[in-house]
Amino acid sequence: MLKPFVDLTEVEDIELLDLDFKRAESENVALQANYPSFVNNGGIGVLLVHGFTSSPLEMQPLADYLAGQGFSVYNARLAGHGSDYRYLNVTTFADWYDSVKYGLHLLKRNCKNVFVIGCSMGGLVSLMTAHLNGLDGAVLLAPCIRIKAPLASLTPLVGRFVPAMPKMGFDMQYADIFYPYWPMKGVASLYKFTKYVESVSSEFRMPLMGFQFPGDKVVSAQATKDFFGRVGSKDKLYVEFPPKDGQTHILTSHLNQHRDEMFTNIAVWLNHRGDK
Repeated sequence: MLKPFVDLTEVEDIELLDLDFKRAESENVALQANYPSFVNNGGIGVLLVHGFTSSPLEMQPLADYLAGQGFSVYNARLAGHGSDYRYLNVTTFADWYDSVKYGLHLLKRNCKNVFVIGCSMGGLVSLMTAHLNGLDGAVLLAPCIRIKAPLASLTPLVGRFVPAMPKMGFDMQYADIFYPYWPMKGVASLYKFTKYVESVSSEFRMPLMGFQFPGDKVVSAQATKDFFGRVGSKDKLYVEFPPKDGQTHILTSHLNQHRDEMFTNIAVWLNHRGDK
């Protein structure tokens, strides 16, 4: 279903970035911090992909860290995100995948090696981007291999009648980063995305690294662990944090007390597999 991106490496850097900015403008992204961003340090390039109902701000702590370590970093914005939750009812997982093509080609134009790092649903985008476009590896942060909510399979039907549902206990101080609603048609597309990735996962051969809390309330930690056990990649590393240390799903957040150590381990992993 998903295909490799058309080669855009002949397109100039400024044009690629401008095309991505125009996408954000077309969806009325108001906050400048939720536009895509690019730091060009040459060497090893890293494409960052946020999760469902989130925005580039989710990945900014990791973007800042990696740029400070000398990596080139493109922090992508996925279609329908960082603006109004209703956009997620008119976009699909194919649109989310397509959203990273400009950033990917910017990195390919400027870097010797390119990796991708995705959080939650961004992990699915990362897997397909690396697999279909020959990247040097992928890092998955609490990837959405399987949605934990037992009613997720019903969202294709529910979405016909209920446009969105509020997130229980949502803290509005995070409204610049996350939507306070679950768009039902968007959740249905995410559910289809998990099934699609599962159907092609036996083909994955790229180097993989993954991190997960076993008590994650959003995605199934067991499904992530099982995925790393069965995937065909020979170079793979799965890190499960101690259950007593929290259950946060957003591993780039300050709520993850292992965040600094995780960032360091990611940088080491990237350096070992890249050639600065």
